[in-house]
Amino acid sequence: FIGSSMIYNLEAESIDVTSVTLKWLLNSSASGNYTYRIEFVNGTNGTPVQILGLNDTKAKITDLIPGTKYIFTVFAVADDTEAEEERASIDVYTRPSQVVTFEAESIGVTSVTLKWVVTDSASDSYMYRIEFVNDTFVENRTFSDIRGEITELIPGTMYNFTVFAIAADNETEGEGKSTQLYTRPSRVATLEAESIGETSVTLKWVMNDNASNTYTYRIEVVNGTNGTPVKNLTSTKTEAKITDLIPGTEY
Repeated sequence: FIGSSMIYNLEAESIDVTSVTLKWLLNSSASGNYTYRIEFVNGTNGTPVQILGLNDTKAKITDLIPGTKYIFTVFAVADDTEAEEERASIDVYTRPSQVVTFEAESIGVTSVTLKWVVTDSASDSYMYRIEFVNDTFVENRTFSDIRGEITELIPGTMYNFTVFAIAADNETEGEGKSTQLYTRPSRVATLEAESIGETSVTLKWVMNDNASNTYTYRIEVVNGTNGTPVKNLTSTKTEAKITDLIPGTEY
């Protein structure tokens, strides 16, 4: 900050979406009683706003625009002279708003494309950080658009994705919004008939995914002669016996 011997250690004690709390110190050598005037300017459009007559060395500035740069200047005013002393200034970005919606546009075996909506007036200047977590690791990707593809994921695995909007200073983040998604399992590697009877077939298959111990399997049976769907079965194992079939019929 730009400081003086009169006011020092001006800083943002807290930063929110539409408010900033400032605090500062007055030099102990200053004599007399002082009040403070805060002037702040929207760093995007240059609009000045003033706050007069503060008695404390702390102030909460409200009704600000999310994700926007403000330049705050604090003036010390001696009560006996009403003359402004030297000033101290600080630049602060308010936090972006939390994104409104966050969802999967598409889900693949090793990738997920996510999209989101943000309504802040300053959103054209935002970047977005997506944090994704599973049981073994945490990673981050950064995007300049309101959609992003996360690749190199593990098939059939649940991930927790959280998106954060980042203001133009590339530091000030908004609150994250999260969604949980599973990547799609891989296609089974092999599928064959282990045994064939007159009215039954026992199938077996191989699945190579790391997460396959959590899978169940759906077996869809269609009459190959007339295309009629016959049944859907589920199995928690990598084999299944299909019964009640018609002898000599293709399935």
